[in-house]
Amino acid sequence: LHREEQLLSQYVTCFLVLIHIFVFIQIHGCQILETVYKHSYGGLPPVRMALEKVLAACHGVMYKQLAAWMLHGLLLDQSEEFFVKQGPSAGGAAANQEEEDEDLGLGGLSGKQLRELQDLRLIEEENMLAPSLQQFSLRTEMLPSYIPIRVAEKILFVGESVQMFENHNHGPSRAGSILKHQEDLFAAELHKLKQQPLFSLVDFENLIDRIRSTVAEHLWTLMVEESDLLEQLKIIKDFYLLGRGEIYQVFIDLAQHMLKTPPTAVTEHDVNVAFQQAANKVLLDDDNLLPLLHLTVDYQGKDSKGQRDGATPPQDTSPREAPPTGWAALGLSYKVQWPLHILFTPAILEK
Repeated sequence: LHREEQLLSQYVTCFLVLIHIFVFIQIHGCQILETVYKHSYGGLPPVRMALEKVLAACHGVMYKQLAAWMLHGLLLDQSEEFFVKQGPSAGGAAANQEEEDEDLGLGGLSGKQLRELQDLRLIEEENMLAPSLQQFSLRTEMLPSYIPIRVAEKILFVGESVQMFENHNHGPSRAGSILKHQEDLFAAELHKLKQQPLFSLVDFENLIDRIRSTVAEHLWTLMVEESDLLEQLKIIKDFYLLGRGEIYQVFIDLAQHMLKTPPTAVTEHDVNVAFQQAANKVLLDDDNLLPLLHLTVDYQGKDSKGQRDGATPPQDTSPREAPPTGWAALGLSYKVQWPLHILFTPAILEK
């Protein structure tokens, strides 16, 4: 009996620590990783070894979540245990600062800029976003301290990009995988990390960087080459920054009598006819461009039901005074094609 007590005594402290962690501390999800990690740095070898085994098992669950999110764009987290969540970020000061500075490797795009570009709450435009595409953000209180914010932002970026591509992957030009059919390779790499007895931030971040680079390279090809980003920038310059001033000069002459008085329900239709006539007079050479452009006229009593599909929804629902003239209510909307909608959001175009 005495010999058995001696054998069990070395585990008593270990049991007490485990009971303290999992019974008296109210935590769940990835918070368990942080708590076990901190307690594993104790000075007693039996306690440290036991908690390292527990931590390795918990990391196995995390790697499964990472594989689903980063390789397939799936967030399987009904109990809100992962550090990625659906919805906007609550954000803390420290997290926001590192988010601002972190370069995600997509043409100098930072984490903060990506959040702004993917603020999908403003977008309800037809053929721009599928209803299933949601905004995601970090749940920083779930993020273990040994995984930096910069790494978590890369994980968020990859998962959002994969989901966006999968939700809009239609047509022969978009066939394939944003990960270039390397899902199995990256899944095997994640499995190798899962088998490691101790977590290695260097190995972990190196793998995340490789996955992110693959996604960023594909997005660059998709946006800059296939979707002709430079041509889209030229359109923005021509019609939002008056690069094609001759069109607006003719338009002013044609629409002056319509817009010098307060707008009515038919003013928007009339000015769009005048805009098309102006484009024809200056010999606009792109017949596919005009259907994507639409002049809007905000008049008293106009609601969202009267809006053209693809127009930016009104953000201010408070009562407003009637505009004195049509010029004061005139706006321009542009239906941006996928996948450039993540860059040219209505909020960006309004600026």
